[in-house]
Parts: sequence; C-alpha cells; structure tokens
Amino acid sequence: MCLNLLESLKMKISLACFLAVFAVQFGWSQQFTVSGTISLEDGSPAPGVEVSTGLASPPTVYTDLNGFYQFQMEAGESATITPFNNNEPLNGVSTFDKVLITKHINGELLLDSPYKIIAADADHSGFVDNADTAVIGQLVFGIITEFPNNTSYRFVDAGYVWPNPANPFAAPFPERININNIAGDMTGVDFVAVKIGDVNLTNTGNPLLGSKIQGKVFYDKNLNCTENSTDTPLQNWKVVATGPNGTFYANTYANGFYELYTNPGTYDVEIIQPNTLWEACTPLVSNVTVAYLGTATVNFAEKPTALCPAMDVELGTWLLRPCLPSNYYVTYCNKGTSTAANASVEVTLDPFFLNVTSTLPWASVNGNTYTFNLGNVPAGDCGSFTINFDLSCDVELGQSHCTSAHVFPDQNCEEPSVLWSGADLVVTGECTGDEVLFTITNHGADMTEPVPYVIIEDVMIQMDGSVLLNQGESMSVPAIPADGGTWRLQTEEVAYHPFETFASATVEGCTDGSTVSFGFVNQFPMPDESPFEDIDCVENVAAFDPNDKTGLPLGVGEAHFIEQNQDLSYTIRFQNTGTDTAFNIFIIDTLAASLNPATMRVLGSSHPCDLLFEGNGIVKFLFSNIMLPDSNVNEVASHGFVKFAIEQRKDLAIGTQIENEAAIYFDFNEPVITNRTLHTIGKDFLMEVSSTQTLLKGVEMEVFPNPTAAIANFRFKGLELNDGLLKVFDQFGKQVKAVKFVGTSCQLDGTELSSGLYFFQVENAGAPVAAGKLMVR
Repeated sequence: MCLNLLESLKMKISLACFLAVFAVQFGWSQQFTVSGTISLEDGSPAPGVEVSTGLASPPTVYTDLNGFYQFQMEAGESATITPFNNNEPLNGVSTFDKVLITKHINGELLLDSPYKIIAADADHSGFVDNADTAVIGQLVFGIITEFPNNTSYRFVDAGYVWPNPANPFAAPFPERININNIAGDMTGVDFVAVKIGDVNLTNTGNPLLGSKIQGKVFYDKNLNCTENSTDTPLQNWKVVATGPNGTFYANTYANGFYELYTNPGTYDVEIIQPNTLWEACTPLVSNVTVAYLGTATVNFAEKPTALCPAMDVELGTWLLRPCLPSNYYVTYCNKGTSTAANASVEVTLDPFFLNVTSTLPWASVNGNTYTFNLGNVPAGDCGSFTINFDLSCDVELGQSHCTSAHVFPDQNCEEPSVLWSGADLVVTGECTGDEVLFTITNHGADMTEPVPYVIIEDVMIQMDGSVLLNQGESMSVPAIPADGGTWRLQTEEVAYHPFETFASATVEGCTDGSTVSFGFVNQFPMPDESPFEDIDCVENVAAFDPNDKTGLPLGVGEAHFIEQNQDLSYTIRFQNTGTDTAFNIFIIDTLAASLNPATMRVLGSSHPCDLLFEGNGIVKFLFSNIMLPDSNVNEVASHGFVKFAIEQRKDLAIGTQIENEAAIYFDFNEPVITNRTLHTIGKDFLMEVSSTQTLLKGVEMEVFPNPTAAIANFRFKGLELNDGLLKVFDQFGKQVKAVKFVGTSCQLDGTELSSGLYFFQVENAGAPVAAGKLMVR
C-alpha cells in the first residue's frame, strides 16, 4: 500500500510511512530508545548497576549517578532487561539489621514492606529464618565474602503490584522486564533495588563498587622519589580520595600497602602527613580516573624535611574495680624521621595501685613513678608493654584514679611560630587536708601578656582571674576550703603555643568531713595535648557493663556539653562472658557525620588489631586470632579494648549532637550493641556563681559545699545573728525553704530540693544582711 502511495507523491502521505519505505529501500532500520531508573525503596538512586539487555548490541549498560540508564533497540527487536550488582556486599549491612531480622522471625517487630522482607532473605531461600542471620554474621565477620547466589542486590519491576505484601515469596515476583517487538521509544522501565541484608535502609543508595585505588607509602631514604630496596614501608598512614562521587579513606598496612575502594569516577588522591617532619614527593595526585570494577595505582614517596625523632605515648585500660587485679597498656611510637636513641617512658601510677608488675622490666622507680628503657626506636616503629597491679580495697566507690606517662626524647623538632613568646604554663593542685591549693608556674620564657584562668567546683565557675608570669615564676591562688567538691583550675596557654591550648589541674575528694562529689574529673579534657604526654583518669566501678563505649571528655550535664573543635577519644571495651574461647573479635563502629574520618588515629588496644575504613563513616577493628579466654576460665584475661581519637568537623553549629555506638562480634555469635554515647556542642554551659554578697561592712559569709547534694553550711565572720532567717528561692522567685537560726552559722537540708540553681537571702530581725546563689545537684 505504501509503495502505491510513494508512486504518487503529490498525494498527502504520512511521514512515518515515507520513512519506513525509505529505510527499506536503503537498507536502514529504525531505532528506538529504552530508558528507566533504578532506585532504592526510599527513592534514593542506585548508580553503577549493571543492566543486561539480552541483546547482541549493547549487551550491557550501567546506571549513572542518578540511577538512570538507557540504550537503543532496532525496530521489531525483543529484549530482556535484567539488572545485576554483586559489589560491596556489606554496604548498608550492620549489626542492627541482624537484630531487626531476628525480631521479625520471632514476631516481635515485623518488617513493614515486601522489599525489606526480600532484603532479609540473605541466603536466597525464599523465606526468612535464622539461617539468614547466620549468613549476615559470617559476611560481616569476613568468613564469607559474598552472599549466596552471587548477588548483593535483587531488583523488582517497579510497577509490580504485590498480591500479598506480607509475603513477597508467595508468588514469583518479576526481577526482569521483557520487551517484545519494540515499535517505539519506551520510558519508565524502572526497577526497585533491594540491598540484601539491609532491612533498615542505611545503604546510601550510592553503593561502594569494586573500583579500587591502591598503592604503597614508603620512606624514600635515597630521596629519588622512586621505591628502592633500601626504602622502608610506612604503616598506619592515611590516604584520602576525594571526588564528585564521594570521599573515601584507607590506612596503610604493615607493608605500607593500601587499598581504597571507591565508586567509579575521577578523584584527587592525597596522603595525610602525621606532622611537619615529612613531605611527599607528590602529596596530591589529581584527576585519578578509575573505571567500573577497575584499578588505579598511586604510590607516595615520603622524605624528611628534617632528621629528628618524634616520640608519642598513649595509655589505655579496660576497667578498674576495687580489690581486683587490672592493668595499663602503654603504647609508644616514633612518628619522626630518625631513630630515637636511648628512648624511655616515665609512668606515674595512681597511689592506690598495689603489687605492681610489668611485662617490660622497669629501670628505676621513685615513689609511684616507674621508668622504662625502650632502647633505640627507629623512625616509624611502635611498641607496647603492660603494667599489672591490684586496685586497693581502701578506695571509695566511684573515685577517679589518674595515671600519666611521659616519653623521652621529648624535644620539639617542629619549628614553632615566631609569634610564640616561649612561655609554658603548668598548673598543679593538691589537698593539704583542710584546703585545696592551686599553683600556676611558667616553665618557659617570660610571658608578654596575661591570660585568663577560672576555678570550677564540679560544674560551676566559682572565681576567675588572670596571670602574668616571668620565666620560672609561680603564682598560688587563694586556698579553697576542703568542702568535698571536685575543684579544677584551668588557664589558657599563651598564644601560639606549639602543642597546648590550656593548662589545668583537678583535685577530687578533698574534704573536711563533708560529702565528696565524684564523677566530675572526666567532664573536661585532660592537659595532655603534647604528644610526649598522656593522662588517663578512670572511675572505679563495682557493677558494670562488660561491653560498652565511653567518649571523653564526658561533657557537662545531661546533654554532655563540650566546646566546638574539641577532640574526642573513644574507648570500646569488651569481655568474653561466654563459655568458650573467642577466636576472633570484630568491632564495627559507624562514625557520626560530624566527625572527620581523616583525623582518626588508634591510641592503643589490649591486643593487636587492624583498622579498616569501609566508607560511609564505617570503621572496623579486627582482632584476628585473639584467642580471648572466657571469664569462667580466666576472668582477668577475658577483657579487651580499643581506644581511638578523632576530631570534630570544623566549627560545628552550637547544639549539634554527636552520637556514637559500636557493635561487637564474638566469633559467630549475635552482635553485642554498646551503649550510645552523646556529646552536644555548646557555649557558656558552665554556671557561674558570684561570690556571696554581704550588705554590712566588715562581715564575711561562706557557703559550703556549693554545689551541694545534701547539707549546705552557711557561716558568718564578723557578725552574730540573734534573729536569723535563711530564705531560699527557686529560679522563678518562689520561696521554697526557710530556716530560722541564732548565732554565726546555720545548715540547710537540700535533700528535698530538685537539682538546679537557687537564690538565697539571709535576714537578721527582718533586715537583709547577705545574699547569693546555691547550686543543688
């Protein structure tokens, strides 16, 4: 029919008919476009998905960063569209998924969508049972490397209507879409991607593909920027790849090698220097392109800017319990560029540590200070030893025990700022029995300008001032009555100090018989910012959780307020309370987005462990062949821990909350989920208590302890009251307490008052004589 029309072109013809005849006459065929989107259940795109067409050309296409794909088909062709992705099986899979699947199996909390139920079918059996949780456990622990059926994802036709959403396996669901005899463009050929094992949708929708950037970091001793036999590998250096498809991290192994898995794309690859003593021949390699499932290689040759050792020391322990044995682990490293000759560590133990032994014999002991000789420590080398002891039975429950370490040589090899005056402030504090005494000493050059200090009782600023000292000069602040509070003096360091921003000292438990406050020592950071020093304070406990996580400083109040840009250190503790030896232990920690993974560094651990970065803020600590005995066989040896430090992202908004928890795997057992730590970025969160105001000349008044948990004492000097009345008001001005008294003192029983700030006024025969603030905790 069309040929007849073509013979008479003067007649009206359809353009489509004309093109069809034209294509036949000239041997051309018409093409149509097929396109669609692959996304997760929540609508997040799934890039990098391999889409098989079933055609000779093209046999395969891939989704882009928006989850979009398209390809061309000849008119009349048929195709079977089948998505596939077996990359990064653990992406989005965590301990919490196992918990949710177990709750679904037990009927405690059912999974609320057919896609989540499909995700729970980890062994691809067509139903959800305990075998699925076992598969996830084996995958997370590294016993297996992929899910059964060689697939990390399943894909469902997005237009499919579920006949029974509570049982998606009741009938076969479409995992491919067929196109028969195509006769026009087709859009909306969409799929829902189901990440196997991820039932709480923590998969980012941007799966970490098998693309990899790898290489080696080495000490370039002959300075030719090429690896030679004399060069040595550098362990625990960080490599960062940054590009439009994300930021990814890797740690170098003992042989200096690193493997950094990424999405396909183009990246800037950078080596992070541990200090200014090192520089790379090429610190940043730009425009490194890695293809889908491809590998790119980037090596970093490191050379010294100066030949100098840079020693670092860290302390760590599990828990301290009265009357029971415990230990401290001392870890040291030379992060410099030359050997640290005749290195040593001084460790000052808490005076309540008894029956001390150590795996490295000490060279000398002076009181509670033990000196350990380390010999020569080459550049890049690390080591550790253990100090064992018993905690005295004479301690008070909840008391803090502080241990410090100082490593030598301790010279500063890095060039300090020319603006630094050279002054170096050190604060000491002591309890004399009835008073707390603080002293500020300048161990450096003359100060050129004063710096402020504050004195804090528990969480309240009691007084403040400033200090200006010449070289070797000291200043003692007025003595503080021993009222049982935890007292802290903190002063700013001089500007441009090379290591420190503050100096401080804390005195706990100094009392004249008053109630002692515990639990405040670790609310604030320790004055150990120098790499040569470390201070570790731990509260003793009776009852405890054997598997937990602690973030220091603890922060102030229920919100755990800390300041912007305050570094955090986390300790994850674990104990084998089972009935057999734990052969391997595996810890997964998902860092808060407000923390910077590039700054993470392991401070120490009870047993050797490997640190792995998995992307999306996930870090893993692998204790291979730990052989941790159970607590029934050897209670002391059944404990372990890992401790790491990390920085906040710069200048977080006030009110930002930093939460963190970890999951601990003991071999094939269900994971143990730790408590969730909390920190809140705050400003001016300490309460300031002004000195008590007296209205009569020559009259002084003391209020102690303030804050108080029970009895507060009010005492006058220079005045005897014959008709005294103490009134206490809440923050809204409502009177909540009144005490009549005669003489120079009275007591307030605050046990019935809620925690908070109160105001008081003292009258004598109806005339006010003094006023002030009282904190009840």
